[in-house]
Amino acid sequence: MLNDFDADYGFVDNDGPVFYFRTDLNAPRYRVIAVDTRHPERAEWKEIIAQSADMLQGVSSVGESLVCSYLQDARSAVKIFGFHGEGPKELKLPGIGTVSGFGGRANDTHTFFSFASFTEPGAIYRLEVATAKYAVWKKPKVDFASAAYETKQVFLQSKDGTRVPMFITHKRGLALDGNAPTILYGYGGFNIPLTPAFSVSRAVWMEMGGVFALANLRGGGEYGAEWHKAGTKLKKQNVFDDFIAAAEWLIASKYTRRKNSRSRAAATAACSSVRR
Repeated sequence: MLNDFDADYGFVDNDGPVFYFRTDLNAPRYRVIAVDTRHPERAEWKEIIAQSADMLQGVSSVGESLVCSYLQDARSAVKIFGFHGEGPKELKLPGIGTVSGFGGRANDTHTFFSFASFTEPGAIYRLEVATAKYAVWKKPKVDFASAAYETKQVFLQSKDGTRVPMFITHKRGLALDGNAPTILYGYGGFNIPLTPAFSVSRAVWMEMGGVFALANLRGGGEYGAEWHKAGTKLKKQNVFDDFIAAAEWLIASKYTRRKNSRSRAAATAACSSVRR
């Protein structure tokens, strides 16, 4: 049935003889299909959740629903569909961050997921699938005043006009006078998406008045196969152009100036992906 090795097929669950898969078959940002093993011919395969503009990272079968985790401009978004594609119900997350989890069985009424951001360490939430409502279940204690900081996402133009996202995190009330020391980080390789995450070292940097910026460069996995391929092989220069454009945007927007900034592009790792 799946012997052609023509695409990625990730098993999600089955309802008797009907099997559900997350696949990039004719969908570089992934979709969900159903295959009835009683009629396994490709002409009989059914699309349950169509490919969208966002990258479908994961699908879980829980609460007689399909809980789908997306990358929406390099930040997490969650939608809950029925087994026949009904809905979706959108999960309103606590902020700009990254989720994981949603494990369980099809007949469970609830599930758990983690949420982390640049200012919040990973907390565990309990989600009632039917209502899409959730509450904190466990949260770590960290000596960091998260509410005193803010994260925003901006979009800048690279050298060839490509729209590139970037996250910026700093203390609230930051004066845009060009005086803030700034760390700009990027990667752009191996189809790896960079998403919001908490880091103690970054927290200390921001406590001292620093700005942390994360640019989502081509070559990563933020927007699926096209985004990855746009930063590989003969197109590798796009990765460095994106990073330079991000630095220039921060300077032009008065976050910092050249002598106050530090950049780290993971150049060695990015260059090693030229042949990929």
